[in-house]
Amino acid sequence: MKYVKNFLGDACEDADKVFVLGDLFEFYHGYDGYIYPCYAGIVDSLKRLVEKGKEVCLLEGNHEFGMGGFFQEHTGITCAKEMTVDVEGKRTYIAHGHRFDAFCLGNVLKTPAIYAVMDLFGPAMTWKIAMAMRIFLSKKKKPYSAKVMEAFRRYARSKQDEGYDAVVLAHSHIPDRTSHVIDGREKVYLNTGDFIEHGSYGEYTTGYGFQLKRYG
Repeated sequence: MKYVKNFLGDACEDADKVFVLGDLFEFYHGYDGYIYPCYAGIVDSLKRLVEKGKEVCLLEGNHEFGMGGFFQEHTGITCAKEMTVDVEGKRTYIAHGHRFDAFCLGNVLKTPAIYAVMDLFGPAMTWKIAMAMRIFLSKKKKPYSAKVMEAFRRYARSKQDEGYDAVVLAHSHIPDRTSHVIDGREKVYLNTGDFIEHGSYGEYTTGYGFQLKRYG
């Protein structure tokens, strides 16, 4: 947690916009009037970025469930499942990247019925159930897979074929950046990888475009 908080204070200090590409939390379901105590430090760090005038957006990953409502009001963070943004004239698609993963259990759980059960059980009980199921929800350390990396590249290319100039994803835990030129216009795919294992993240700066960076 301290590592993430240090990053938010260091690397994000000069940023105009900050996009968190999901799975920031082991598990998080947005309850009215409730912030998970174990995540209060990170939530406060993100909130301080907003208070400094930065636009902060959280793209829900397969570990975040229904983050809008109170969380959004409390922090000032914009929560979404996917976003289309204009980055200096570049039409950019941003998402966690799990929604096209047919084997991701998080996709199965993201239904109104499951959300209703979570609301009924409340944060304490839901947390206990989530911790008992976390071995099935996701692996903390995913082995490198050329097959997975190529699947994400194909998906990014399909979004670029829809007209996007840049596609920014995560979920695979594999840091990656590719680019190609179509009709004189560069098309970029960036995967931020795994921040805890690789210290990898994405950055856009004028003149350099989308770049893969390392922290620490």
